[in-house]
Amino acid sequence: MASNEPTEAEISQVIDFANLHPREDRTMVIQALRDNGCSPETVVMQFFDNPTNFRNKFTRSWNDSMFSADRDGSDNAAGTSFHIESMNQNDIIMGVTPPPDGGGLGAPSRPPSRSNDRSPLGRMVDWAAGGDMTGGNSSHSREDEDMQRALRESAQEAGITLPQQESGVLDANTSEPCFGPANRNDYDQDTWAMVPTKESSRTATDPPPELRRREPGTPAFLIHGVNSSGEHCLGGLLTILHEIPLARNVLLRTGAGAESYGFNSDWWKGQEILSPFILNQLQAGEVTWGERHGPSTNCEEELHRLMAFLDSTDRSYGVVSVLSDLLPFSAIGPEKRLFEYLIQQCSSVMMPLTQTAALAHVFDDDDDWEEEAKFGLLEMEHLQLDYENIKTLYESLDHIMWNHVLSTGELNQSSKMAMFRQMGEVLIMKVTGAGPEDSFEIPKEFYPERYLASRKDEATRIQRGWCDCKARLERLLEREKKEVDVNLDWNQSLTKKDMLQKVIERCSMYSEYLKSRGKFRAMEASGFDTDKYPDYRAAPSDMTEEEKKQHDEVSSALGTAEEALVDLETKLKAISQDKNAIRTKQRFLGQLLTVPDKKGRPKPMTCNKYLLRGIATHNDIVYVCQMPQPDLIQLGGDPRAHDKWWKLIYSHGSDEPVKTEVLTMDSVLREVWEVTKTPLIIYATEKALEEAIMPLSAPLERFVRADNKAFQQELSRERAEADEVRLTEKMLPPKRKHRSDSMDSNRASMGSDEVETEPADLSEPVARTGGGGGGQDGYHKGPGRAPEMQERCRSLTLTGSPLAASPQTVGRDESQTKTIDMELVDCDEE
Repeated sequence: MASNEPTEAEISQVIDFANLHPREDRTMVIQALRDNGCSPETVVMQFFDNPTNFRNKFTRSWNDSMFSADRDGSDNAAGTSFHIESMNQNDIIMGVTPPPDGGGLGAPSRPPSRSNDRSPLGRMVDWAAGGDMTGGNSSHSREDEDMQRALRESAQEAGITLPQQESGVLDANTSEPCFGPANRNDYDQDTWAMVPTKESSRTATDPPPELRRREPGTPAFLIHGVNSSGEHCLGGLLTILHEIPLARNVLLRTGAGAESYGFNSDWWKGQEILSPFILNQLQAGEVTWGERHGPSTNCEEELHRLMAFLDSTDRSYGVVSVLSDLLPFSAIGPEKRLFEYLIQQCSSVMMPLTQTAALAHVFDDDDDWEEEAKFGLLEMEHLQLDYENIKTLYESLDHIMWNHVLSTGELNQSSKMAMFRQMGEVLIMKVTGAGPEDSFEIPKEFYPERYLASRKDEATRIQRGWCDCKARLERLLEREKKEVDVNLDWNQSLTKKDMLQKVIERCSMYSEYLKSRGKFRAMEASGFDTDKYPDYRAAPSDMTEEEKKQHDEVSSALGTAEEALVDLETKLKAISQDKNAIRTKQRFLGQLLTVPDKKGRPKPMTCNKYLLRGIATHNDIVYVCQMPQPDLIQLGGDPRAHDKWWKLIYSHGSDEPVKTEVLTMDSVLREVWEVTKTPLIIYATEKALEEAIMPLSAPLERFVRADNKAFQQELSRERAEADEVRLTEKMLPPKRKHRSDSMDSNRASMGSDEVETEPADLSEPVARTGGGGGGQDGYHKGPGRAPEMQERCRSLTLTGSPLAASPQTVGRDESQTKTIDMELVDCDEE
């Protein structure tokens, strides 16, 4: 059989190509060559494909010394891992209660250990790793070697040729398995956990119930949950919609109300509620888990549960992962999937939350509409270059609705524009993509007048102004580039300003050099007379004719460069002023038809006024505006003046997982861009806010009450466990109580030397020596005991002398006699 061991040349070739350590990585390289047929090319390719996996695969080091170490982890070179000696009477063993005085010899502290004896499995590991199999002082290893040697010698004497035994276990790819514990090099400590059952699944520990309880007056909110795939804003979206009465009522009206919404104590954290019929079918195997919903997912029932949960739950948060998993069309985000599903299933009910838009040619009649679309969520995604012209939410929407014109920068007969033909009472927009590098302005009140079909002419003029501004801005940028950049011969560019500054710097340095050279010549001619020239810099510059000529040329070049730099800065300043003027005009165009009741407007605005009601982020941070209770609104006052903005945060794994904070609207608009660059923005009309709140149905009321009752049980269990722990701590005596022994005294005893122990009479009631009012003759009066219970009870009386009294008991009228009842289970008396 051909040798499978790599040669030194192959090992060196791999180490040199992969730039590995010749000593520390040698074993890894040898193992890799063994598993790959001693092919250096294959090993090098595997290393460069993924160095981390390469090291994890071929580093098979297992430190077996810990199995023979003592309890402190120190190496034990004695061969055996235990040592037993008899215990003297006064010896102390930490952690072991010493026997009473006069007792016999102590038992061993622990049973013998065989951890130093290598098992066959451990020897197989060493065979696979190619290590030493001597095993130190292991007697079993020596016996195995002797047995193998005797078998080989017997076979040679009999003329039998034994095949050479290969180490390890061979399989199809001839890779040698390594059995043993996970090594530090093979597994990352941070990623060592349970194997996930599906992508992006995580195992999480829920916070204690007390940390999940909702404070009175604070709104509950929804999070996407740790088991939900991907990051989204669905929980924040539903939280904000719930605070808009019209949106809440619409979502409760979707679908048909159920007679029962079921119950699951873990529903709030993402466990689905299934009907008993489906559960029976799953248990019987009639349907699979993927077929449990049938042709219809019935997302409406889950949506009803979430709205009822936000109405009156005692929990601070819930999870929307069940709803996100039920929604179809998984290729898009769950926020958009929700509206597409609801508009398709119940379009008439969803009309208050639906916008209708259509495309139209810019220069055609108003009735020529095409590609009409209905949506509940408008996504805004832009190129990073477009954000240079986007500074407000209006301008962001301009680049979506008028994208055909603004992207080409010109108006022609084929230009198209999108217009709103019908708008709902709630408007939802989401920034997608990478978002802006900095931010753009989100108005507190939004007026979509410029996007209505009735304002097509005005929108056309605004687009023409946009095109003019963009064309002028492009010309200025070209001019600026021409003035600034200088193309060099080797396909490199340098700004003209930098070039002129370098010319000025070098000319100044050369001019100073010529002057200094002339001064040195004058000092040299004077014999370096310090009386004549105390300061050498005041010496005259005695330059030669050639130096004077060079100095004049350098001074002329220096003056020309300085004049050119001043001229360039003047031109750039003028270009910057022109750019600012164009930007100002763009801001003016972005504000047209956004201010209601403006004086001098020939045609009044007809759109609804939308008020900002919330901003959701993908990282479980929600900014929501909560309306006050009806009884808190003063008659004749502004109802919006009492609105309260909340910042709701869920931080998984922190000491305070749920945080609520009251902010001002200005703080919200400033802080949201620090949290995310892709916010989800929700506006609502005053009509949507003034609608009466629809009461929950009886099944939903029962569902919420059942969930609150389950949560109260969680709180009760938590309090009971805490009380039990405190009670146990009170009942347990402190460590080493009534013991006078210490490490310094080297004395092991049970109690004080002054404490006398005497057995009580087990056939009579126990007398209390100091108890007044305890019954006749001081006998202990209590419930009667059965004979068998009396057999299982024992009493031990500890009588302490005054010498044994602690300083805390001196002066008290207390007895020094204590009686302890101990219950001995299954103890037979002789």
